[in-house]
Amino acid sequence: MYLRMDTNNSIFLQAKSLLTEYLEKRHMRKTPERFEVLRAICQTDDIFSIEQLNGKMQMNSTFQVSRPTLFNALETFVDAQLVIKHTLQRASLYERNIDKRPRVCLVCDQCGMIKRLERAEVTRFLRDIKTRQFFVRQPVLYLHGLCRKCEMIRRKEIKTSEKKQTTRK
Repeated sequence: MYLRMDTNNSIFLQAKSLLTEYLEKRHMRKTPERFEVLRAICQTDDIFSIEQLNGKMQMNSTFQVSRPTLFNALETFVDAQLVIKHTLQRASLYERNIDKRPRVCLVCDQCGMIKRLERAEVTRFLRDIKTRQFFVRQPVLYLHGLCRKCEMIRRKEIKTSEKKQTTRK
């Protein structure tokens, strides 16, 4: 899902400012590659894989960035809390985190699909969690289960196996 261009630009400017501050505090270089990767990330609101980001950059970027540079940039962005790294069963997926809002992710254990759940009451609950022993930096809640498509396949398989068992008797 692509956002409108003016929204993309304001998100990128905000992210660029946060990244610049982060890099300066740690005496890290402000390379054009990092900012180009950040620009590509700011152009989407979806959860993405490194392969999807790489493909997007190959199609839309003014210059090419190597896969190791992508990995390194993403790790820097995760450390700077500009990106959330979702490490699930099959691979690592990433999500832009400029607004720092709590996230609720529905994860299909069969196909690996991840979808965000947007519910104000759950978001409020996650935002308000406080404890003395632990400071929550990125509130993310994962709900595991089966997506509609995989659940339908599972039910069909159960019905098929039940029919086979009844015909054997």
